Amino acid sequence: MSINLVVGTPKGAAVLKSETGKDWTHDFVLRGWPATASVRDDKGRTYIAVNSPNYGVALFASEDMKEWKQLEAAPRYRPTDRGNPEHHRLIAKEDFGGLLKGGGRFVDQIWNLHFAHGALFAGVSEAGLFTSRDYGGSWQPIDGFNEQPGRESWAPGFGGLGCHTILTDAKDPNRIWAGISAAGFFRSDDGGKTWSPKNKGVDPAVEAAPATTGQCVHSVVHDPKNADVMIRQEHRGVHRSTDGGDSWQVMEDGLPVTELSDGHHCSFGFASAIDIASDTAFVIPLDGDNFRFPRGGQLAVYRSRKGGKWEPLTKGLPADCYTAILRGALSADQKGGLYFGTASGAVYASDDLGESWREIASGLPRIMSVEAYAS
Repeated sequence: MSINLVVGTPKGAAVLKSETGKDWTHDFVLRGWPATASVRDDKGRTYIAVNSPNYGVALFASEDMKEWKQLEAAPRYRPTDRGNPEHHRLIAKEDFGGLLKGGGRFVDQIWNLHFAHGALFAGVSEAGLFTSRDYGGSWQPIDGFNEQPGRESWAPGFGGLGCHTILTDAKDPNRIWAGISAAGFFRSDDGGKTWSPKNKGVDPAVEAAPATTGQCVHSVVHDPKNADVMIRQEHRGVHRSTDGGDSWQVMEDGLPVTELSDGHHCSFGFASAIDIASDTAFVIPLDGDNFRFPRGGQLAVYRSRKGGKWEPLTKGLPADCYTAILRGALSADQKGGLYFGTASGAVYASDDLGESWREIASGLPRIMSVEAYAS
């Protein structure tokens, strides 16, 4: 079994390859481009999303993971679309060209790429969804999401308004989910024409407010063939849904609980992943929104089998570790392999569902995304 990892960093993408899962070759491609997301389509073609404050967003594609060609098209808002002033304020330091001064809405980053039902999806910042039905040759906005009622009330997280999570239902192409920091989690049942917030049961940021929008969802994972069962890593805890997001229940038995800056007690973290074959979920907790490093300095991945109690997995992972793991930096290859990268540039791998780990790369820039492809 061969395994390919695409590791996105602010200075390019590391491509790690192994035929055995033990020995890895390293290549660093798209140098100088911040690489933010990756996906593989049904033809085996791999895409990497990049962005630049000077040149905007772009996509590169490769048939062999060696030669990369820039696609002519990329997601773009219409010139008449108006942007979110608070999002503009947060990303203004990267607006070298002054594009935000006119108040327009711009795609300043592709947070997530997803492929399903013959279509490519892109989740972007400023928060929105785009789709391509011709393998990246052209992109169309999903207006039902991008212009949905209530958008004017969305409040960005510290990194701006980013649509970082896209999920689909393998049995029903009309069901799509999207997660935004910090507007919440949404579902469409009609192919993207209309959307409803799906945050019931998630502790709202304001205790008296209804859980409609405003939740800072960090990541959500599921099995597309069993799409109703979801694991959600939220700013204010880990939750599970068995009804496609209609309702959520706290799922923190076994996880370390920390105190947030507002006094709320929950398990805090960003990244999540699922091994579909074994119905096993994984999260990497951090010590609250104040510190954002592993609890007690022990880097640990936590595992839950079939919705059961979480258990810590630390064999091969360092103690005295005070780095972070970002929301896109944990991935499963669906062959029992797990991989994650740290904000200090190390990549760890496990070939036994997290029982043991080893470092397979170090010295990389801050790792923003990790995607694993096994064949």
